[in-house]
Amino acid sequence: MNSKTLLTAIGLAVATSAAPVAMAGQDSALNAQLQQLRLATAAFHSLDNAIAAGWTEQLTPCLSSPEGGMGYHQVNWNIFFDAEVDATTPELLVYAPTNTGGKRLVAVEYLVFANALGSNPVPELFGQTFHYNPAVDAWVLHVWLWQGNRNGLFADWNPSISCD
Repeated sequence: MNSKTLLTAIGLAVATSAAPVAMAGQDSALNAQLQQLRLATAAFHSLDNAIAAGWTEQLTPCLSSPEGGMGYHQVNWNIFFDAEVDATTPELLVYAPTNTGGKRLVAVEYLVFANALGSNPVPELFGQTFHYNPAVDAWVLHVWLWQGNRNGLFADWNPSISCD
């Protein structure tokens, strides 16, 4: 191998390895944040535990659209109307129906009402900016923490969730 070929090979190796290192660092930080959220919400696979911890009421019926389903939204009224965002305390827990008539935890949702936000910047969590949902006049972010979603971890709808 001549020196020109060797330098080209080294250059390609450096160029192609630098990006994954940066992405790995970002993925590592995101994974650590998601792990904290998993630890904070793991007990809520039991709906009884969620209710005892403050997510006391089912806010919505099972929601679905042509893009997929969301499920039932269980609300924590103690934090629902505030403008605070806490990564380990989502305003809503999202449950999908099971084949046996039960509910299973599939996602969490963060929500800040537009009027509560005022002139503050749009909230961000996990490197994601919340998006505006005009139906509820709020900024929202879903995290499909407990159910894979081919539309993405932060997508609103999940094609693998069905309300039928």
